[in-house]
Amino acid sequence: MAKMKQIDLFEEDEELNALREREKKLEEAHKQFVKLPAKLAREKKERDATMPPMAEIKEREQINRFEASLSRGQIKNVLRTQRQSLGMMLLLATATALMLLWAYRIMMS
Repeated sequence: MAKMKQIDLFEEDEELNALREREKKLEEAHKQFVKLPAKLAREKKERDATMPPMAEIKEREQINRFEASLSRGQIKNVLRTQRQSLGMMLLLATATALMLLWAYRIMMS
């Protein structure tokens, strides 16, 4: 009979230890769950602080869509046209400056 009581007590101790261990795990999970909203808010704040402005994101997406829709030849044509436009603008600015200089010299003589 004494052995039976001892075995029952031993089993109850094991059960009690298992319940205490489970309670500790539940408490740890609860602590992590309670901290979760603050952690998510902090991560969102960090993500917002490190992301580029929305205008820049939209511009990048627009450029990516544009480049994805064009072939290499089309892109070369666009770049060549832009270079030609820049050259024409520089010629126009030079011609304007020379005409102003010519008019200035005429006025001074």
